[in-house]
Amino acid sequence: MTADDPSASAPPPPPVAVAVVGGGVSGLVAARELALAGVEVRLFDAGDRPGGRLRGERLGDPAPPDAGPEIDIGAEAFATRGGVVAAYLAELGLAGEIVSPAPLGSWLVSSSGAVRLPAAGTVGIPTEPLGRPSVRALGVLGALRAAVEPALPRSVGRGGSLGAAVSARLGSRVLERLVRPVVLGVHSREPAEMPIDAVPGLSEAFARHGSLVAAARELRDGRSAAGGAVAGLRGGMATLVAALEAELRGLGVEIRTGVAVAGMERTAPDAWALSDGAGRRIAEARAVILAVPETVARRLLGAEPALPEGRVEVVALRVADSRLDAAPRGTGALVASDAAPGIAAKALTHVTAKWPHRAAGGDGATDHVLRLSYGRLGREPETAGLSDEEVLRLAVRDASRILGIELRPESVRAMRRREWLVGRAPGASGRGVPLPAPPDVALAGDWVSGTGLASVIPGAREAAAHIIDRLGGTPHRTGQHTGEAARGAARETPRQTRREGAPER
Repeated sequence: MTADDPSASAPPPPPVAVAVVGGGVSGLVAARELALAGVEVRLFDAGDRPGGRLRGERLGDPAPPDAGPEIDIGAEAFATRGGVVAAYLAELGLAGEIVSPAPLGSWLVSSSGAVRLPAAGTVGIPTEPLGRPSVRALGVLGALRAAVEPALPRSVGRGGSLGAAVSARLGSRVLERLVRPVVLGVHSREPAEMPIDAVPGLSEAFARHGSLVAAARELRDGRSAAGGAVAGLRGGMATLVAALEAELRGLGVEIRTGVAVAGMERTAPDAWALSDGAGRRIAEARAVILAVPETVARRLLGAEPALPEGRVEVVALRVADSRLDAAPRGTGALVASDAAPGIAAKALTHVTAKWPHRAAGGDGATDHVLRLSYGRLGREPETAGLSDEEVLRLAVRDASRILGIELRPESVRAMRRREWLVGRAPGASGRGVPLPAPPDVALAGDWVSGTGLASVIPGAREAAAHIIDRLGGTPHRTGQHTGEAARGAARETPRQTRREGAPER
């Protein structure tokens, strides 16, 4: 070590058993599994606070950052399929906080107008093609085309992407008016880029029945539909992040925010050294979990670069307009591709209609929260490079056209915007060479296990279980309730979350 070495000014950090890189829900879940198994863990996150896409934002009026109701600026619900997320929330003592959205239904906006979406089994596939809602959405010919799907040979649509299978078996109208808007809204990617098995349960149900309509019905009846039934948390999805953070503190996990891990090298057969952007060594660990985007994981492991992730921007508006009390588009609307260029947003959520208990966060009966989503995989979001004033004008225009109500810019009391990265689905086209990870490194995130908490949580637990096994430990039993104990410990344990640059406590 020389005087010019950037790490010379600080003593080397004490070694830790496992370093978790990334403080989104994947990293937090993996860190919890490790800590419950008695493994010493240190978690690093580049952001100012953990949570990733489950973070909340204040939608204040006027500008103090702590004013106004808190909203979900990222994920605002979870799929109920399989009960995976509900069981995990119960482990954290949050079962009583689970709420269902208002039963208002959602809409589809296309060039031919706005129609209520039919009840779907999964990713927009209609379960009753000749039902009135399906006929309204698809037209008579489109509904008839979809209705004959169960009579088609099993071989039709096999071996291709989700988009190709839907088009071949159900017709282009089902693809363009139902499946494509749902997949873009939920997964931010084109159905043509997704294999059928990227949708949990769909490939297996299709194999059993030889029909996508029958498969969708099975998934609906089994409450395992992706893009189907959802639930949320009374205080917003950020409640999950707060509970995980509290439990990690109670378990003695150090969370270091504001630390971007930029380098990773093996220093011994059973040791890794992590460094920051200035080359300073920030951790030594026997094993590492990379709960980061695929491009970051590949760079840290020195692997072949991947195609860049997609970018999505969420724009949230707090609007004072009593005409929204009637929830003209129910809980929200998806935008069909043929609605462009008239509407740039791909979806709108009427937050205070979908989650009525959140409306009390405002200070007036006519305050409403609207969320618009922009961008999809392979394309820049339409908001990229725009100033806040330009984004406000675009969002008000899009919301007006989607809702069928001419909103006034002056009715917007506050706006927040947040951009997110969206990885490619496992098995999706364009993924390139698979990323090989050393035995003492595990990968976690939506690009590894699939989109949504119902996929991400089990994936993160599997990553942690792999590392625990590697270290010779025993994972804790799934379903074991730890929330109350952890919160009690958190009240008695000094806070372990430390912002980079802050003094050690």
